[in-house]
Amino acid sequence: MEKLTESLETYLTAVFDLLEQKNTIKVKDIANYLDIGGPSTADAIKKLQKKGFINYVPYGDITLTGKGIELVTLKKYRHNTIVKFLNKVLNIQPDEAEKNAKAVEYSMTQDVLIKFVAFLDFMEQCSCKEPKWVKNCQQTLKNGKLSQNCQSCISKEGGCCCNNKVKGSRSE
Repeated sequence: MEKLTESLETYLTAVFDLLEQKNTIKVKDIANYLDIGGPSTADAIKKLQKKGFINYVPYGDITLTGKGIELVTLKKYRHNTIVKFLNKVLNIQPDEAEKNAKAVEYSMTQDVLIKFVAFLDFMEQCSCKEPKWVKNCQQTLKNGKLSQNCQSCISKEGGCCCNNKVKGSRSE
Protein backbone atom coordinates (compact mmCIF):
# COMPACT_ATOMS: atom_id res chain seq x y z
CA MET A 1 0.00 0.00 0.00
CA GLU A 2 1.33 3.40 -0.99
CA LYS A 3 2.41 5.56 1.91
CA LEU A 4 1.27 9.18 1.92
CA THR A 5 2.78 12.14 3.71
CA GLU A 6 1.33 13.00 7.08
CA SER A 7 -0.34 16.04 5.54
CA LEU A 8 -2.04 14.09 2.73
CA GLU A 9 -3.16 11.40 5.20
CA THR A 10 -4.72 14.16 7.30
CA TYR A 11 -6.71 15.37 4.31
CA LEU A 12 -7.72 11.83 3.33
CA THR A 13 -8.86 11.07 6.88
CA ALA A 14 -10.84 14.31 6.93
CA VAL A 15 -12.63 13.25 3.72
CA PHE A 16 -13.46 9.91 5.34
CA ASP A 17 -14.71 11.54 8.57
CA LEU A 18 -16.83 14.10 6.73
CA LEU A 19 -18.38 11.47 4.45
CA GLU A 20 -19.43 9.56 7.56
CA GLN A 21 -21.30 12.70 8.68
CA LYS A 22 -22.91 13.75 5.39
CA ASN A 23 -23.52 12.39 1.92
CA THR A 24 -21.72 15.00 -0.14
CA ILE A 25 -18.67 17.13 0.56
CA LYS A 26 -16.73 19.77 -1.28
CA VAL A 27 -13.28 21.32 -0.86
CA LYS A 28 -14.67 24.10 1.36
CA ASP A 29 -16.11 21.48 3.77
CA ILE A 30 -12.68 19.91 4.19
CA ALA A 31 -11.00 23.31 4.55
CA ASN A 32 -13.49 24.29 7.27
CA TYR A 33 -13.16 20.93 9.02
CA LEU A 34 -9.36 21.17 9.16
CA ASP A 35 -9.34 24.97 9.58
CA ILE A 36 -6.98 25.27 6.61
CA GLY A 37 -7.19 27.63 3.65
CA GLY A 38 -9.16 26.66 0.55
CA PRO A 39 -6.26 26.84 -1.94
CA SER A 40 -4.07 24.54 0.19
CA THR A 41 -6.96 22.13 0.58
CA ALA A 42 -7.70 22.17 -3.15
CA ASP A 43 -4.04 21.38 -3.91
CA ALA A 44 -4.05 18.45 -1.47
CA ILE A 45 -7.33 17.13 -2.88
CA LYS A 46 -5.91 17.27 -6.41
CA LYS A 47 -2.86 15.28 -5.27
CA LEU A 48 -5.07 12.66 -3.62
CA GLN A 49 -7.18 12.46 -6.76
CA LYS A 50 -4.10 12.06 -8.94
CA LYS A 51 -2.86 9.22 -6.71
CA GLY A 52 -6.23 7.47 -6.99
CA PHE A 53 -7.44 7.87 -3.40
CA ILE A 54 -10.43 10.10 -4.10
CA ASN A 55 -12.81 11.01 -6.90
CA TYR A 56 -12.90 14.74 -7.56
CA VAL A 57 -13.72 17.20 -10.28
CA PRO A 58 -13.18 20.91 -9.62
CA TYR A 59 -16.15 22.45 -7.78
CA GLY A 60 -17.79 19.03 -7.60
CA ASP A 61 -18.43 16.50 -4.87
CA ILE A 62 -15.58 14.50 -3.37
CA THR A 63 -15.82 10.77 -2.74
CA LEU A 64 -13.35 8.12 -1.69
CA THR A 65 -12.18 5.38 -4.04
CA GLY A 66 -11.80 1.80 -2.84
CA LYS A 67 -8.07 2.47 -2.53
CA GLY A 68 -8.79 5.54 -0.37
CA ILE A 69 -11.18 3.67 1.89
CA GLU A 70 -8.67 0.85 2.29
CA LEU A 71 -5.84 3.20 3.26
CA VAL A 72 -7.91 5.24 5.73
CA THR A 73 -9.34 2.11 7.33
CA LEU A 74 -5.84 0.67 7.77
CA LYS A 75 -4.47 3.99 9.06
CA LYS A 76 -7.29 4.35 11.60
CA TYR A 77 -6.84 0.75 12.75
CA ARG A 78 -3.09 1.22 13.25
CA HIS A 79 -3.59 4.53 15.03
CA ASN A 80 -6.25 3.16 17.37
CA THR A 81 -4.12 0.10 18.15
CA ILE A 82 -1.18 2.30 19.16
CA VAL A 83 -3.44 4.62 21.20
CA LYS A 84 -4.89 1.63 23.08
CA PHE A 85 -1.40 0.32 23.85
CA LEU A 86 -0.16 3.67 25.11
CA ASN A 87 -3.29 4.13 27.21
CA LYS A 88 -3.92 0.63 28.57
CA VAL A 89 -0.41 -0.78 28.90
CA LEU A 90 1.70 2.32 29.54
CA ASN A 91 -1.07 4.25 31.35
CA ILE A 92 -0.67 7.34 29.16
CA GLN A 93 -3.62 9.73 29.43
CA PRO A 94 -5.98 9.58 26.39
CA ASP A 95 -5.13 13.03 24.96
CA GLU A 96 -1.41 12.39 25.36
CA ALA A 97 -1.75 8.88 23.92
CA GLU A 98 -3.57 10.29 20.89
CA LYS A 99 -0.89 12.88 20.22
CA ASN A 100 2.00 10.46 20.73
CA ALA A 101 0.43 7.70 18.62
CA LYS A 102 0.59 10.04 15.65
CA ALA A 103 4.24 10.79 16.36
CA VAL A 104 5.01 7.06 16.61
CA GLU A 105 3.25 6.33 13.32
CA TYR A 106 5.27 8.86 11.37
CA SER A 107 8.62 8.18 13.02
CA MET A 108 8.81 4.53 11.89
CA THR A 109 9.46 3.04 8.51
CA GLN A 110 6.46 1.31 6.96
CA ASP A 111 7.93 -2.16 7.58
CA VAL A 112 8.62 -1.47 11.27
CA LEU A 113 5.19 0.13 11.74
CA ILE A 114 3.47 -2.94 10.25
CA LYS A 115 5.40 -5.27 12.58
CA PHE A 116 4.89 -3.04 15.61
CA VAL A 117 1.12 -2.87 15.10
CA ALA A 118 1.01 -6.63 14.45
CA PHE A 119 2.78 -7.20 17.79
CA LEU A 120 0.38 -4.87 19.62
CA ASP A 121 -2.55 -6.58 17.92
CA PHE A 122 -1.18 -9.98 18.95
CA MET A 123 -0.80 -8.82 22.55
CA GLU A 124 -4.40 -7.66 22.61
CA GLN A 125 -5.77 -10.86 21.04
CA CYS A 126 -3.54 -13.31 22.92
CA SER A 127 -5.57 -15.72 25.04
CA CYS A 128 -3.41 -14.77 28.03
CA LYS A 129 -5.09 -11.34 27.81
CA GLU A 130 -2.52 -9.77 30.10
CA PRO A 131 0.79 -11.58 30.40
CA LYS A 132 2.60 -11.23 33.73
CA TRP A 133 5.38 -9.24 32.08
CA VAL A 134 2.86 -6.54 31.07
CA LYS A 135 1.65 -6.23 34.67
CA ASN A 136 5.25 -6.21 35.89
CA CYS A 137 6.10 -3.46 33.38
CA GLN A 138 3.11 -1.41 34.57
CA GLN A 139 4.25 -1.83 38.18
CA THR A 140 7.78 -0.79 37.26
CA LEU A 141 6.49 2.32 35.45
CA LYS A 142 4.26 3.20 38.39
CA ASN A 143 6.84 2.62 41.13
CA GLY A 144 9.95 3.65 39.22
CA LYS A 145 11.77 0.43 40.07
CA LEU A 146 11.64 -3.27 39.28
CA SER A 147 9.28 -5.41 41.33
CA GLN A 148 10.70 -8.06 43.65
CA ASN A 149 9.65 -10.71 41.13
CA CYS A 150 11.58 -9.02 38.34
CA GLN A 151 14.59 -8.49 40.57
CA SER A 152 14.63 -12.21 41.34
CA CYS A 153 14.57 -12.95 37.59
CA ILE A 154 17.72 -10.90 37.18
CA SER A 155 19.56 -12.49 40.07
CA LYS A 156 21.61 -15.60 39.38
CA GLU A 157 19.56 -17.87 41.59
CA GLY A 158 16.14 -16.54 40.63
CA GLY A 159 13.65 -18.17 38.29
CA CYS A 160 11.53 -16.31 35.82
CA CYS A 161 8.40 -14.93 37.45
CA CYS A 162 6.62 -14.73 34.09
CA ASN A 163 6.77 -18.39 33.13
CA ASN A 164 8.05 -20.16 36.28
CA LYS A 165 11.14 -21.47 34.47
CA VAL A 166 14.49 -21.49 36.19
CA LYS A 167 17.26 -19.74 34.27
CA GLY A 168 19.54 -22.14 32.51
CA SER A 169 17.06 -25.03 32.44
CA ARG A 170 16.74 -27.17 29.33
CA SER A 171 13.17 -25.96 28.71
CA GLU A 172 14.32 -22.36 28.08
